[in-house]
Amino acid sequence: MITHANLRKNKEELVAMLRELQTNRIILDGLVNCYGVFRFTGGVVPREPWGLVAMTSYLQCPLAADRISTAAIERYRHLAEMIVDLGRAITAGERPRSLRCRHDIAHKFARGSSEIRELGRKLESAITKLVEEMEKNPATSNTKGGSVL
Repeated sequence: MITHANLRKNKEELVAMLRELQTNRIILDGLVNCYGVFRFTGGVVPREPWGLVAMTSYLQCPLAADRISTAAIERYRHLAEMIVDLGRAITAGERPRSLRCRHDIAHKFARGSSEIRELGRKLESAITKLVEEMEKNPATSNTKGGSVL
């Protein structure tokens, strides 16, 4: 049986995941511009820290695995780490000098950013739907239900 305290804790965890996804989307938007410039001029790309704490916590104890795919969250984390690693390689002195090398890195970023953006949108939608259901029916709401993602 889910108590009111457990329900509130579950909702807080989901809201924290939503905030991370929203913050990460803003970071991604900024990086898209930076990589667009980097492709042609080189230089450095900012290394903003991505929020992955709530998602990592969720993976350790998925409270709605039938509604929010752990595989999707693991893929999201992998893509975020890949994007961060690209930025680290650029700022760690391994700066590519050739235009071809910069284009390759920017292309890899573009592929990863496109996938993570779509995955983030799907996760946000699934989590938002679940939080809204929890708010509508707090007494009877649980995290079980039909698949959302």
